Amino acid sequence: MNDPKKLIIITICVVLLIVIVLAFYFFKRYQKKVMQRKVHNLDVLKNEILSLPLQSEIDKVASLTKGEQLEEKVKNYQKMYEDLKNSSFKKIEDMIVELDFVANSKNRKEFQSRYAFIELELFKDRYLINHIIEELKELTSYEDKYRGIVIKLKNKYRLITREYENNKDLYGNLMDTIQMQFENIEKRFQDFEIVIKENLYNEVVFVVRALDVMIEHIETVVLELPDILVLLNDLIPSRLKELEVLRSSMLEEGFTLKFMNLDYNAKEIEKVENDIIDRSKVLNIDNSLLELKTILEFLDSLFKDIEREKVYKKDFDALSSSFNERFSNLKDTLQNINKQLADIKVMYGLKEEDLKDLELIQTEYEELVKKYRSLIRKVKKQESSFGKFNLDLNELGASLKLMEDNLDLTIKSLGSMQDDEERARDQLEEVQELLKTCKREIQSVKIPVVLNNYFVELSEANEAILEIIKELEKKPIVIKTLNTRVDTARDLVFKLYNTTNSIIHNAYFAENLIVYANRYRKVSSDINKNLNRAEILFYKGNYENALNLALDVIEKQEPGFKNKFMKECI
Repeated sequence: MNDPKKLIIITICVVLLIVIVLAFYFFKRYQKKVMQRKVHNLDVLKNEILSLPLQSEIDKVASLTKGEQLEEKVKNYQKMYEDLKNSSFKKIEDMIVELDFVANSKNRKEFQSRYAFIELELFKDRYLINHIIEELKELTSYEDKYRGIVIKLKNKYRLITREYENNKDLYGNLMDTIQMQFENIEKRFQDFEIVIKENLYNEVVFVVRALDVMIEHIETVVLELPDILVLLNDLIPSRLKELEVLRSSMLEEGFTLKFMNLDYNAKEIEKVENDIIDRSKVLNIDNSLLELKTILEFLDSLFKDIEREKVYKKDFDALSSSFNERFSNLKDTLQNINKQLADIKVMYGLKEEDLKDLELIQTEYEELVKKYRSLIRKVKKQESSFGKFNLDLNELGASLKLMEDNLDLTIKSLGSMQDDEERARDQLEEVQELLKTCKREIQSVKIPVVLNNYFVELSEANEAILEIIKELEKKPIVIKTLNTRVDTARDLVFKLYNTTNSIIHNAYFAENLIVYANRYRKVSSDINKNLNRAEILFYKGNYENALNLALDVIEKQEPGFKNKFMKECI
């Protein structure tokens, strides 16, 4: 039985081996075909690059060239092309042949490395040839290209000259300089015709670029210079005069305006103006219009700042008046408290630590006095804007408000000591009356016994009331201790009151429920036994347990009785 199994296993292994060998063979064969196809693709790519019309473009340019510069360029391109054909492409052809041998040897790793290198070389040669072709095409059309650019520049130039001629009077004594610049541009146009005629390819670019820069510059001059001259000669000087008039009127009203540094700013403006004038003489007006507009905006802002200063001064006067009044009230309040502080200390036994808040307020007040005096000195010297003084005064006002609030709390705290004493006396009467009520009620009911814990609570309540009386008789009165005594006595008396009501309530219902449950004594011995226990508990003073036991007996005979009792009687 084992031999057929072995035979099957051997057969399967042989079949698998044959399959693996065949698969490897076909894979290698497929891999070889792929590599051969890639070699063919490289050969095709090489032929495509060689077929690019570089030579025809060189011949075309050579037939058109008349100048030395272009002839030299054509010779360079011809040499580059010959080098590519005779050197680079020869090497690439040899490498492709070698790659074909590698493909036949099926060395895949070496093939991939050589293939990538050849492909990269071909791409580099193709890029170089295409770049040369583009430059050659540009050479054949450079005259048309640059002449088209110059025609656009001439049209732009005509518009600029027309603008200038229409507004000659606006340029003042700079007309001759501008006219000279126009002449330079005209000369550049003539230079362009010369370099085109003589096929000076390299110079064409520089001439056209120079024309573009010069026309761009003269356009800026023609458009911006009138505005610059107006700002320099009219607007800014007039604004400076108006500013000086306004400054004089403000000085008469008592404003110094030192913080605005008007004299320094005027000198700086003059420096900028002189620099712009010097540069404009050679038509260098870069950023001049922007600088002058910035100066004009700055002068306008100075006018606004000066006008606002008047408003700020009115606001400061109003704020200062209000601040002084509040400041004076705070000072009077602190003085009054200091006068009464000795009596308050004796009456309520206050220690230094109890008066820390008041001492802190006094310290903060003295610091605020220093800051306010410093601010007033600055205001008199006008070292800054009244807008800044308003901010400083508002900060001092916020500090003053905080002091006022803290002082109010401190005064209320001191005043509340007397209120606490009065309240303690009132509550003493209330708890004494409540204690009497408890005694009357517990004495008015007929119950077998009152447990000892009730008398313990009664004793504790009495002692707590006596502690209040002792505390009130002390001089000085310690308010914190007094309040503690009052709270303790009130809690103990209310506890006694609740205990009294609970005893009376439980005793009443326990007695009545036991009487009610007596009707079920003959039902069973357990009921009779439980009712006996309930009576014993009742006569021992354990009224709550007696009540619960009687309820349980009745509940077994009358289901739902307990819930009904709880809702109606508890």
